[in-house]
Amino acid sequence: MTSSEQERIELCAPSYLKNAIRVIAEMGLRPYKELMPMRKSQVDSENCLVHISDSKTPDEEGDMPKTPAALKAIQAQFEEAPDSEFLFPSPARTAGKPYITNLKKAWRTTLRKAGVPYFPLYELRHTFATRRSAGGVADHFVTQMLRQGDARVFKRYSQAKLNMMREALERMDRQANEHGKNSGTAKPVQ
Repeated sequence: MTSSEQERIELCAPSYLKNAIRVIAEMGLRPYKELMPMRKSQVDSENCLVHISDSKTPDEEGDMPKTPAALKAIQAQFEEAPDSEFLFPSPARTAGKPYITNLKKAWRTTLRKAGVPYFPLYELRHTFATRRSAGGVADHFVTQMLRQGDARVFKRYSQAKLNMMREALERMDRQANEHGKNSGTAKPVQ
C-alpha cells in the first residue's frame, strides 16, 4: 500500500478501522491474532510499548515499540471504546467473542469507496516491512519486528520495495520537471 493509497483508505474508513490500519502499517501486528484481541492492559503508553502476549508461536511473544503514529491511533481507539477492557471491542459480541473478529466486510467496503483495488488486510504487514526496509532498517531487525522465526519469510513481506522505489523516482522526476519549467522562464545570469 502506498502512502497516497493509505490516505485515501483512511479517509473512507470507519474510525475503528482507520485506527487498526495505522497500527498494523506502523507496527506490523497480525490483525486477527495480535491486534483485534488486544487488551488495553497490554498497552504501555509510558514506555511506548505494546506487549504481544499471544502470537503465532511462543517465541514471538514480547514487547513491541510503538511509533508516534501508532501511539496516536491506539490513543484514539482508547477513546472509541472507553468502557471495554479490549482495544477493539465487538459491538455485538459476535461468536461469543468480546472483541472484533472479522473486518473483511468493512475492509472491502472501505477499499471500494477509496477506489483502491482489493487486497487482504493482512498485507499491511507487507507495507510495514517494506517501509522499514526502504527506510534503512536492517532486514534482520525487520524480521524480528515482524516476529518471524524464518528470515526467508521477510523477502515475501518486502516484495513491494521496488514499487516504493519507483514511486520515489517518479516523485523526484516530477519535482525536477517542475523545477526545470520554473527555472526556464528566468533570464540566465551573465
